[in-house]
Amino acid sequence: MEQPNKPFGFPAKEILIPALKVGALSGTTGLLYGGVAGVLRSAHPILFAIAAGIQYSALGSTFWATRATILHTRYPSPSQKDRLTASTVAGGITGGTIGGLFRGPRNVIPGTIMFTLFGCLGQTIYTTLDARHSEKVASDAHAVAEGKEKAGKRFWERIAEMKWSPLTVLSDGDYAIILKEKLLRLEAEIASVDEEVERMRGEEKRMKENEGKARQGVPKANNVGKR
Repeated sequence: MEQPNKPFGFPAKEILIPALKVGALSGTTGLLYGGVAGVLRSAHPILFAIAAGIQYSALGSTFWATRATILHTRYPSPSQKDRLTASTVAGGITGGTIGGLFRGPRNVIPGTIMFTLFGCLGQTIYTTLDARHSEKVASDAHAVAEGKEKAGKRFWERIAEMKWSPLTVLSDGDYAIILKEKLLRLEAEIASVDEEVERMRGEEKRMKENEGKARQGVPKANNVGKR
């Protein structure tokens, strides 16, 4: 069986530059994590954050470079299974190498096992999500081709449709009904306030009338006393 033709030479630029980018991103994540964890767990949070950033950067760049090298040398036209194999092997190599360098020989085997599982699980999750996204894109394209384009649901609408979600999707009609109910309650409260204001005005008017009658009665009493 003939082997597929492999590209001539080693594409260092196509492998190293993306690996360095992944290393920078993972190193930044390590710095943030190390800063928070260092404040909680270490007497020297700055050194803890720097050490975590270096380890995360080494893990990310090593994994990506190893994976890309495996795909280039072994699988010029990789399938999903080939990518899973490359990620799994790259995870094991990365975990064993970085674990041995940063944490000593005792961590080579545990690091290899743990990152082998991480590589396999991560690639499996990515492949599943990518397949769903591709299926959705193809379905939308088919619907557009048939003139049955349907507006995609927004993120919060998809969340609200889940059984465990406390959110509820409201149509325009439902929202209008809710607004009408709130308006009726507001009008009832305003009417109640108006009645209370009228009652207080009536009491104030009666109090003024009583004061006026009381003032009229005082001079009569004085005149009777003078006689």
